[in-house]
Amino acid sequence: MNNSTALNQLLQVAGESMAVSCHAVPTWQIPGYYFDAAGHLAAKRLMEADAQAAYTTALAYRYTGEPGYADKAIELLHGWATVNKELAGDDGPLVSAYLGVGLIQAAELINNYPGWRKEDKHLFDCWMTGVCLPEWDRIPLRNNWWSWSLYAQLFLFRFMDDKARFAEEVTHLKEHIDDSVAASGFLPEETTRGQKSIWYHYFALAPLTAAMKVIHDTTGENLFDWTSPGGKNIKTALDTLFYYADGRVEEWPYDKEQSFPAPLAADTWPLDLFEAMSKVYKDPEYERLVSPYRPITGNLNINSGYYQSYAWIFPELHLFLK
Repeated sequence: MNNSTALNQLLQVAGESMAVSCHAVPTWQIPGYYFDAAGHLAAKRLMEADAQAAYTTALAYRYTGEPGYADKAIELLHGWATVNKELAGDDGPLVSAYLGVGLIQAAELINNYPGWRKEDKHLFDCWMTGVCLPEWDRIPLRNNWWSWSLYAQLFLFRFMDDKARFAEEVTHLKEHIDDSVAASGFLPEETTRGQKSIWYHYFALAPLTAAMKVIHDTTGENLFDWTSPGGKNIKTALDTLFYYADGRVEEWPYDKEQSFPAPLAADTWPLDLFEAMSKVYKDPEYERLVSPYRPITGNLNINSGYYQSYAWIFPELHLFLK
């Protein structure tokens, strides 16, 4: 990958993000997508814009040292921390996890910036633990929703340096891998999702792998090569998804006519996931799939043009950030 080309693309998005003003609202109401798609998309766009702006400016700050980028990220984090008091709606817990973790990543990226005041960091912590965390914890589903919840919680507890709660979520993640991945590599909870079941396999594996990277970077524990007590491992699940994503979508053994990006591009799933995993596993097949599309930026929501979620955005730049 041409790292400088990826950085140029990041700086372009970060530059555009400097004009974004915070869209936080006191009550963020996110209706269920399958009941009110228009309302869901409109509500989600509020944080989509801000998460993209905060994440890209924070990452740009880490690469350039330019304080203006960090100041913009702080502005957006502070806006949500001081304005938003409640999450509501059927999809509030899920959306706040897969977008909110982008804000947590931004916070971590600028954590050592001297312009971020201690009292403002505390406000951000209080908002996350008082408004977002209870919603993530109460998620009853054990499909991709729980994958995003665990990932968001792990990132939050690492940012807060809460070692006890971090360790607790590591245990929960291991249990979730054992429970949610079949020995075949399929995710049974996601196989029932009709023509989007291949999408939901990606949407569950992206946060699981990102959570595993958080754990590895924090404690050194390597779950990428770990096999659960029930004989489950993530590499088998990734290889299963890869087989079909690599030009064999029509062979998907569940519902036919699967929704899948055509053609693949630098900003479509599942290339962001396999770009990251090509670095983790050094798998030549993953490398073959992703290399023609580099630099890979991350999956864009086709309805809004913003990043869909925050597992693997600019994976090459963030994976090896020192």
